[in-house]
Amino acid sequence: MSTKWKVVELDVCESTFNVARKEQPWTIVCADRQLKGRGRFNRSWFGEHGGLWATYNLPLAPNSGRHWGLLPLVAGVAIIKALAPYKIKGLRLRWPNDVLVGRDKLAGILVERPSSGMASIGIGINVFNDVDSIAAVTTDHPTRLNDLLYTCPSVSKLRGIIADALAETFQIFIDKGLEALHDDLVAAWGTSLPVVAITDTERHTGHFIGVEADGSPILSRADGTRITIPGITVNRLKELI
Repeated sequence: MSTKWKVVELDVCESTFNVARKEQPWTIVCADRQLKGRGRFNRSWFGEHGGLWATYNLPLAPNSGRHWGLLPLVAGVAIIKALAPYKIKGLRLRWPNDVLVGRDKLAGILVERPSSGMASIGIGINVFNDVDSIAAVTTDHPTRLNDLLYTCPSVSKLRGIIADALAETFQIFIDKGLEALHDDLVAAWGTSLPVVAITDTERHTGHFIGVEADGSPILSRADGTRITIPGITVNRLKELI
């Protein structure tokens, strides 16, 4: 792992976000257990012993022209790249912040901005933790890395692999924008799948085919037309498979 990162390791905390917001950019806060981890829309995230529960702080320049709201996609690409050498069949990204293997959830991403000069990227990956005990209470059926690989990396090694991939992908985004990650995103989405995009007032059905420059999902509809749904309005993108 690059020496630019400082690592704060905790046995237990309520949320790594709460600790990371008091730290500087290029800090990783990780915990063996999270008691009150959270996901998008404040959904609960289960953080038991054996998983990677970490928040990665990245610097934000106010005049960079890059919107921090795109960082879930940047982090998703980074995780896919970091795990690519392990050749996990069915590994893919689901808009905007989930890493799946087939239909099972391996990892989740949440981004917050505790200050104008920093973004905190929370990453939770099921590695060795007991996923059977949470399967009945999660929206997506969980899977874990240890069940997918003959030789699974340690949590600390995985944390470093993710850190380096995130630093590299983040720099590409800062230098050239989300467009520079287009090919990586296309590869990460995998096969175009039928979805329904659910907002507070509407439901849009079609095949997910990618994102606009602002990260908003694009759907191809049955009549051959395309529609872009502003990402900020989408509560959930549900796959119809």
